[in-house]
Amino acid sequence: MTPDNYIPIGRTSLARNGSVSLQVQTEYAARPYPRVTTTVLNSGQVVQKIEKRLNHPVESLEEQSRAETIIRRQHGEVVTIIQKESAVENLTLVGDYDLESENSSVYDRLTSIPGFQYVFRLSADGTFSSENTSRQFRKAFTPVFKHLREIVEIFAFLPGGQNVRQKGVYEVERDRLYFVSAGSECYFVTVQPTGDAINYEVALQKALLGAD
Repeated sequence: MTPDNYIPIGRTSLARNGSVSLQVQTEYAARPYPRVTTTVLNSGQVVQKIEKRLNHPVESLEEQSRAETIIRRQHGEVVTIIQKESAVENLTLVGDYDLESENSSVYDRLTSIPGFQYVFRLSADGTFSSENTSRQFRKAFTPVFKHLREIVEIFAFLPGGQNVRQKGVYEVERDRLYFVSAGSECYFVTVQPTGDAINYEVALQKALLGAD
């Protein structure tokens, strides 16, 4: 089968910020190069377009599933930023995507935990995925942000100079905020308990390792 047989499903949402309603569309395209593009429109007029390249076209059902996870992730980040920020024109997401990355499925498992609220992505060196993400986290967790480096360093880099950390979960605030190291990428995960007796540190550890 050719790459044209594997078309990831796109997403469309209406995001509100005050009195303004913006349409958000995220979709995959293979030509002229493989990419995931999110377009923000106001009354049909393009306000902003965020494009992230894939390392190669989608060529299998497994890669199609990973691409759809990437689409959900990027779409959700843009919608969240619109709802919390006023300067939509300054909206940016950094980095490109690797379809072989195990972190695509890790992210998906983390967000499926009961009571999951939001995830803030960081690189292994502790840099947030965008300036908007950094600003949002700083506003929500100012004391934690001041000690960001200490928290990230809880999981040391593995030997070999590959910029990969030890994997693990650290409870920052019980039943509210957790730090997750997935090796080449890290996350701050916020939760809102559903009323069920859930040990979130254990649940996140299982999600990280892919355990049932």
